[in-house]
Amino acid sequence: MSKEKRKINLVMLSVVIASVLTATIMPVLGYDQNNPATYTINYIIPSDTTFVITLTGAGQTMDFNPQNGNNKSVEPVYQNASINQPWATITNNGNVNLNFSTNLTAPNPTWVTLSIASDPAMTDKVTVTDIETAPSGWNNVPKGSSVNLYSMADFTGAPQGTESATIKINGR
Repeated sequence: MSKEKRKINLVMLSVVIASVLTATIMPVLGYDQNNPATYTINYIIPSDTTFVITLTGAGQTMDFNPQNGNNKSVEPVYQNASINQPWATITNNGNVNLNFSTNLTAPNPTWVTLSIASDPAMTDKVTVTDIETAPSGWNNVPKGSSVNLYSMADFTGAPQGTESATIKINGR
């Protein structure tokens, strides 16, 4: 068998194989009245968990000014629970309900206990530590809604001077 004849045979064999494959695959790809094409549709909407915190007054810090080192139920400057003025308001600007929480970035000094709540009467107050916690009024906050942050501190044997801590407000 000549080289040219082998080439022709290989070409013909390739055509036969291609025809067999096409005949086998095409019915799978063909659609008709009894076999319509169907595809899955995915609607992928990203979660937006943004929130805004508006502080009451001109301050950018939560300042407590007890008269001495043993005062109880001291409110931060700019908060006035008696007229329903929180230290801060947290607004859910996202597109999903959010749970807010708070914690300190390091433990508080042993001579102060910091509490927060969502209402001026402090009925759902929690003690703020370096472990994340939340008042019950901060759970499942609808998009576009706000919650308040009321705070108070109890001082027991606090030394004179200024001590600082950092509070985080989280939204999930």
